[in-house]
Amino acid sequence: MSSNKQLVETHLTRTKRSESDSILAEDVEWVEWGDGVPPTGAVTRGKKAFIQNYGDDELDTQIVRMVEENNVVVVEGITRVTKKDGRVFNVRFVNIFELEKGKVKRKTSFGALLKDAA
Repeated sequence: MSSNKQLVETHLTRTKRSESDSILAEDVEWVEWGDGVPPTGAVTRGKKAFIQNYGDDELDTQIVRMVEENNVVVVEGITRVTKKDGRVFNVRFVNIFELEKGKVKRKTSFGALLKDAA
C-alpha cells in the first residue's frame, strides 16, 4: 500500500484523535456534500476548524475501496456514527483526498444516510 493510501487509511480508521490530526496540513480545506454530513456544501478551512468539525462522535469506518493517482486518493466506504446522545446512523461516503508533502491538503466528502441505520 502506498504511503498516501496509508495516510488516508489512518485518518479514516483512527483509534486516537492524535493519529488523525498529525496528518492534516495547517491550511487544510474540507468541503462536504450530501445528506449524510452536516451542511451541504459547507467549507471548513484550517486545521483547528477541521478537527472541531470532525467532532468526537464514535466512528466505525469500513473502507470498501481506495484508488490513487499522483497525490489524490479516492475512498469509498461506510461509516457507522454513534453520537454522544446514543443515536446511531450509517453513512455511505466517497471522499477525495488531495495530499501535499505527506499531509491532507484538501478533503471533499460526498455522503448519503443509509435508511437501515438502527
